[in-house]
Amino acid sequence: MAQPLDLLKQDNARRRESEHRRHPRYRLNLVVHIRLSSGELIKTMAVDISSTGVYVEYAASAEPGKVFPLVFDLSFANNFQRVYVKAEVVRSIMIGDRDVYGIAFRFVEFARDSNMVLKQYLEYRASRQII
Repeated sequence: MAQPLDLLKQDNARRRESEHRRHPRYRLNLVVHIRLSSGELIKTMAVDISSTGVYVEYAASAEPGKVFPLVFDLSFANNFQRVYVKAEVVRSIMIGDRDVYGIAFRFVEFARDSNMVLKQYLEYRASRQII
């Protein structure tokens, strides 16, 4: 079990990392569907998103470097728009003692007009100053 000082150090490290990001991240609570190599479709919860990736929480880890198809719906003022993207696992870490993994994905390939949908959504979020 992590000690309070260790948790504080981890939190400070995350804060420093976020200060050096090139692309703003927006906190959200969003269902993301991931297609596994077996063909199974699993449901995860996204914690934040940027123009280059998404961070999800799930009950199992994922191997860094592995690429998965992701699908999620972004909420605009009066509608939802679906995003289809292939994303590479950047890291997968156990979150405390919750038996949940934090998985960071980097977008590598967008399908259809999904890149424009994501861009519009991030502009929408920025204009509403919801970070």
